[in-house]
Amino acid sequence: MYYEFESRYNMKPLIFDDQELTVGEISYPYKNIAKLEVTSAPLFSSYGIMILTDSEGKEHTIAFPRTYAAKIKRVIKEMEREKEKNLSGEGTAGSGSGGSDPYEELKKLKELLDLDIITEEEFALKKKQLLNL
Repeated sequence: MYYEFESRYNMKPLIFDDQELTVGEISYPYKNIAKLEVTSAPLFSSYGIMILTDSEGKEHTIAFPRTYAAKIKRVIKEMEREKEKNLSGEGTAGSGSGGSDPYEELKKLKELLDLDIITEEEFALKKKQLLNL
């Protein structure tokens, strides 16, 4: 998993990768994130708000361009699924696709591509990996 949301309006860029969420220069490993949610921002504002609660119970407020709200919500859901999969041990066996059906993974990737969350290049690369091409 890798998603990058560029900075706008003097907000820091957001990068979700396989291990952590990076906000500008600060990294938050997923294992240390207890809760991550997108909240509503003031009406007609140009930014959205994400609240990150770490494993110690501290809340961190992260502003992002409002246009990314729907995509960020989807990425958070995917991140939570991956975190659950890793905690349950599902992702430790088998192929590079986490032990799941590669065709199901392709369906998910195609949905992400259709939503402009990933690029054509990212889709093609992951497709090759999943199908061992």
